[in-house]
Amino acid sequence: MAEDILLDINDGIATITLNRPEKRNAFHLDMVDRWADTVTACAGNDDVRVIIITGAGEAFCSGGDIQDLMGARQDMGPEDRKKELTEHVHRLVRAFQTNDKPVIAAMNGVATGAGLDLALYADLRYAAASARFSETYVKVGLIPGAGGAWILPRIVGTAKALELFWTADFVDAEEALRLGLVNNVFADDALMDEVMAIARKIAAGPQFANEAIKRAIYHGRSSDLPTALDLISSAYTIAATGPDHAEAVSAFLEKRRPEFGKK
Repeated sequence: MAEDILLDINDGIATITLNRPEKRNAFHLDMVDRWADTVTACAGNDDVRVIIITGAGEAFCSGGDIQDLMGARQDMGPEDRKKELTEHVHRLVRAFQTNDKPVIAAMNGVATGAGLDLALYADLRYAAASARFSETYVKVGLIPGAGGAWILPRIVGTAKALELFWTADFVDAEEALRLGLVNNVFADDALMDEVMAIARKIAAGPQFANEAIKRAIYHGRSSDLPTALDLISSAYTIAATGPDHAEAVSAFLEKRRPEFGKK
């Protein structure tokens, strides 16, 4: 049986591919566990500077496999169903949230339900022109169990999030761009080349600074300004006395491009 999570690491960029194209990359519990394990492994790998997540075939991810996660579990009680979320799907959310490295979602096709919500935990999202997105939970009598009710309003606002959840309407890539669901839209056949170019640019930058910026922005969501300023003053001191800043100053004075990450 083919691996449902593929990993390729090249030039500091880890590409994680969801590989169930015959199921539009819908995940079962073992698959989402491997997805979480792979993100965690990349986060702890010093050779990885940027993580890209994409899907095989024509879809990004259609969420949880209805047959596997719902149809086969109708007799399970509420405690067991809660454990499915907290011990599996939420592991992936936590893996995203505790990873300081930049994460890019290359949304090559349809993303629905938890497949869309999990993509929203990436730091940057780029869509193929033909991609379409929908919060489909109400169509199967469910609510957003993967954290969508937390993340989506922070991106599109409360009223729009409620509309998307309550109607389950699809939005196309251009509408997703207007709403801020994605950073940019590229032609289908150019998506991965464009995303790789962005990933290479980020990977060539100063890794400590990239990660500290990410921490500062996400911590700032739940802190007041004095706390945020105190946090950034500590990170700034480390950056200002570190090798990347010294290399950047030397490169400026010598009129050359800096080479960050040098030992």
